[in-house]
Amino acid sequence: MNNHLLFKMAVSGIKKNKRTVLPYILVGAITVLIFYTLQAIACSKYVMNDGVAAFKGANYIVVFLKIGSVAVSLFALVFLFYGNQFVMKGRRKELGLYGVLGLSKKNMTFIMFVESFIQAFISIGIGVVVGAFLNKIMILLLYKLIHRPYVRGLEFQVKALVVTVLLFSCIYAACFIYNLISVRIGNPIELLRSENIGEKEPKVNVIFFIIGIFTIFVGYYKALNASTIFESLESLVIAIIMVSIGTYMLFISGSIFVLKMLKKNKKFYFRTKHFISVSNLMFRMKHNAAGLASICILSTAVILLMVCSGTLMALGEQNINAMYLYDMTIIGNRTSDISDKEYEDAVNYAIDKSGLELKDLTSRKYVESLCGVDLDSHKLVAIKKKSLDLSKTRTVYFMTLDDYNKAVGTSITLNQGEILRYSSAENVEVNSTLNIYGKELKVKDTIEKDSLKCGFDPQMSLFDKEIVVLQNQNSIEELVDKETLFYYPTMYIGLNENKKIDTMQLESFKKALEEKIGDVRVNCKDEERKEFYSIYGGTFFVGIFLASLFLIATVMIIYYKQMSEGMEDQKRFKILSNAGLTEKEAKKTIKSQVMIMFFLPVVTAILHMVVASKILRLFISMLVIVDSFTFNMSILAVCLVFLTVYAVVYKKTSKQYYQIVYGSDAA
Repeated sequence: MNNHLLFKMAVSGIKKNKRTVLPYILVGAITVLIFYTLQAIACSKYVMNDGVAAFKGANYIVVFLKIGSVAVSLFALVFLFYGNQFVMKGRRKELGLYGVLGLSKKNMTFIMFVESFIQAFISIGIGVVVGAFLNKIMILLLYKLIHRPYVRGLEFQVKALVVTVLLFSCIYAACFIYNLISVRIGNPIELLRSENIGEKEPKVNVIFFIIGIFTIFVGYYKALNASTIFESLESLVIAIIMVSIGTYMLFISGSIFVLKMLKKNKKFYFRTKHFISVSNLMFRMKHNAAGLASICILSTAVILLMVCSGTLMALGEQNINAMYLYDMTIIGNRTSDISDKEYEDAVNYAIDKSGLELKDLTSRKYVESLCGVDLDSHKLVAIKKKSLDLSKTRTVYFMTLDDYNKAVGTSITLNQGEILRYSSAENVEVNSTLNIYGKELKVKDTIEKDSLKCGFDPQMSLFDKEIVVLQNQNSIEELVDKETLFYYPTMYIGLNENKKIDTMQLESFKKALEEKIGDVRVNCKDEERKEFYSIYGGTFFVGIFLASLFLIATVMIIYYKQMSEGMEDQKRFKILSNAGLTEKEAKKTIKSQVMIMFFLPVVTAILHMVVASKILRLFISMLVIVDSFTFNMSILAVCLVFLTVYAVVYKKTSKQYYQIVYGSDAA
């Protein structure tokens, strides 16, 4: 047959099926856009210029962008295959008709190739072209999120273009091969009858039901009972896997179980709207349940990503101020050959040498160490190398009484065997005892949480903290085994600035300090702020893209689910109308059915989020200091925004459903 005629048939096929093909092309274009943008920014000279970071923390952002690109490519494969299957479902009858009319398999292969090529060309073309124009806006947005001045100029990333075209060409080629195999293995008569193949009423799968309840219980138990950060690391992964499995199992088996229970309730079931809704949902639930579970999981992923990303950014300035109480901090090893006065003299020398205007010098002396904890007896035990259990570890700061009194402005006295104590892990009572390294010590008094906040590294949020004040330096040396892991005699100095510190002055200050007292760590609040926002701003930026992708996938599944159910229900409601069901009753029934299908997944997703909030907060605590109010407000705001978007999608797609069932005049 003439290739020109076959080409026209392919184009005609796309036009006739535009209701299913155009959303598929649009989803493909948006997926290409997201992938290309992530790739283009990762290759941008405004992020990495010839392998050199354009700003502090840019290398972290590139890592996040590449991880995001991998995630997008994997999900693109799944999403496009899902959409392709739905498009082909509507094309099978048409292709079967071509076969009956005499077209050879070679002719049908050509038609399918042209259709696939047009879909791929439009999707990739639109995605890349729009991505090229939006790339600059995304760079500006990224710079805004990381608190950097805006940049000028526009660039087109050839490398990103090549990678994008190759990846999505392979995905669309795989879809074409799948379509080819699915059509070639069937005969024209089977293809013609494919839309009329019904499904038997599903039975409750008892095994799935039991597995679903068990996995949901385990997932929820892990999420609710995690009490430490390190427990959350393990528990979060297990909880996600278990809840995902349980969601699918319970949607597939549990939904059928509930519908059968409703069917047995005669008072409920034998009402017009309930009779039709329950019967129709039960008839289609085996197919619906997997799609609804997918919507639920994707909705949960969107909410989780946005809560994490939003919390990190919302807590930004609060964390900077909490972690860096002074404009500049100096942390060095307090050795016996350098006195306290020599430390302070070295700092004053570095100030004069660099031309900085620093004031309010504050110093602290302590020994920082990691201790193990016996959770049953609450004893602090020495940690030797190769025996580190992170889940049973605390950061302990040992101070002398003189240093404590000087820092706090008190005149407390201690006898031999007495201590002052603060603990973030447990309540400390006066006259209680604490066993440290096998020695029983009596707690004479407690330490207020904020009295010694200066000097103790607030960034070390992975472990619970202990502050122990002993009588003198000899008491510390007798108690603490220097073979213990992470034994650091530390001098901490904090200073404030009168004016902004530039990079050259900061480098000059560091060199002058090293010249006098050797290797020290100097932290500048402004520099740390830049790195903080670079890292977490980049995380938020990639999180927005991934959340957008999951949201698009959710909308796509919902849309195709509505289209599929509308096409299948069209004939059934026509039969019911002929049997006496009024249009008003039918619409009422449709609304009931559609709302159940729509809002069950999102309600379940929000329930998952509420249960996961505790473990999620612990997980975020590894990165930042989490404020309860901000975290809870982030959850509330994200859930409300998501529900609003979800309701809009419901409104639009349910209208499509009505139009399919009752025609273009349906309300």
